[in-house]
Amino acid sequence: MKIPILLSILGLATLPAFAQRSAPDYIVTTAGDTLRGRIQIFGPQNQMVRLFREGAATAEFSPTEVRSYGDRSGQLGVSIPVGPQGAPQFVVPLVQGYVSLYSGENERGKSHFFLQPADSAYLVPVPPTTARLAYLRVLSGCPSLDFAYSTTEKRYPYTEIGLKRLVTAYNECRQPQQTSRTLRNTSARVAVGLKAGLNSSSFKYADDRYVGSHTNTIGYQAGVMFHLGSKTQFSVQGEVSYVALRSVYGPVNFPNGYAAYTTLRTLTVHYSQIQVPILFRYSFGHQNLRPYVNAGPVYGLNFQNKSTDSYQDSDKPAPNTRAYTVAGSNSFGLSGGAGLLWQGTSFPNLSLEVRYEKMLDATGFYRSAPSHESLRLDLGIWF
Repeated sequence: MKIPILLSILGLATLPAFAQRSAPDYIVTTAGDTLRGRIQIFGPQNQMVRLFREGAATAEFSPTEVRSYGDRSGQLGVSIPVGPQGAPQFVVPLVQGYVSLYSGENERGKSHFFLQPADSAYLVPVPPTTARLAYLRVLSGCPSLDFAYSTTEKRYPYTEIGLKRLVTAYNECRQPQQTSRTLRNTSARVAVGLKAGLNSSSFKYADDRYVGSHTNTIGYQAGVMFHLGSKTQFSVQGEVSYVALRSVYGPVNFPNGYAAYTTLRTLTVHYSQIQVPILFRYSFGHQNLRPYVNAGPVYGLNFQNKSTDSYQDSDKPAPNTRAYTVAGSNSFGLSGGAGLLWQGTSFPNLSLEVRYEKMLDATGFYRSAPSHESLRLDLGIWF
């Protein structure tokens, strides 16, 4: 399989991504101004919003300065006071109706929920350990929801889905003429990209002492990438890549007893992988050029083994060459690296990445290497 053919095939998968590129995000300030650009959520419990705009200084906003923020899909967060005299917090709207439901994060990064009573401008927290008290306070007056018994809480567990169902059922009970709107707001966004690059690999042999010194032979890789990002600095990247692994060991003198001739051995590694890594990424900076680091597990399916083991006797014109098993059918390992993402105002975005991989290639008793290491350089294009 050649790189141009692979890129042509993978390119067909990215065509729909052109139409899915995100429009600029927005912030609505307490003064009523709408500011557009690219936002990032950060800080403890994600209670700060950073706005990046072309030709303007980066601005940061707290819940006291912002009414809401979002993107093309709608509102991602709103600022509402917690308690009658409490300070405003950024929360995510889940259900809007007679009684509304919101979610947020506590200091340990766990989701927790808030109820907004009817005709109220503030939120009532719903702690997981004392949720029934909040239900009795806010969700009263509905005969079908009796919180004096635990059966209602079992029917509507303390999860996003459970509380959405609970608030919707309560609103239908108390105000059947008023429609409740269930929201599916998420800051997660999927980007699709293509990548290609070169690798230099070395192989560790378990039981063969006569393989000689390693000669770096360049291999190559190409594939498609899927990036699941959010408005924070953390994201996840998956890939499906074709990887061509190449390496040469020797020639080296090979023991042949007390024969009058000498023997040189040359081992050539030549096989391919379909590789599927799942990488966790952390990005730095927020300008057009953004460094990042990533790491995660890798699975490889090995095939197209054309490796050879060659013995050249000094008294013969041609070597004795045989096939060589360099790996099992499957490989498992870890990968990590660092890169730069150039993110402009128009697509496509470009990435340059250096990555190191350590793969276990055999779990049985093979006469060849049970593992290999690769240093890779990849150029990517994102849509």
